[in-house]
Amino acid sequence: MVVVVIIGLLSSVAVPAFQKIQNSAKMGRLANDFRVYSAAMMTFSLEQGYYPEDFNSGDIPTGMADYISVASWNKGPSIGGVWDVEKDGSDFKSAIGVHRHDVEDAFLQEFDERYDNGDLASGAFMKIAGDRYYGIVAR
Repeated sequence: MVVVVIIGLLSSVAVPAFQKIQNSAKMGRLANDFRVYSAAMMTFSLEQGYYPEDFNSGDIPTGMADYISVASWNKGPSIGGVWDVEKDGSDFKSAIGVHRHDVEDAFLQEFDERYDNGDLASGAFMKIAGDRYYGIVAR
């Protein structure tokens, strides 16, 4: 009985620590993916003279397959959902984003606090609608 209680106490400490580490890893991968895709979109823009066109969510915009890893794109974001490219939004010229994600909005708020300005209505990482969160490539 004592052993069961000890194991229960240890697991009650270990599970939250594991979840924190897992969330931190998801945030790190998401931040890296935003950097990689933003850089690819900037390179595309410099070479082609325009930003990639707004395209169907989950699909690679025309011409972008030469600039990104198709396998990585198709694998999707670390938080679930699909990648999406937006062009000519109200606050930006070009953005890379994720929607239909599997995480709570609080996770994305924490992501914004860690990697941007803590305000999802402004900055380099924004919530532009519903479940759509975007890294701004160009304003």
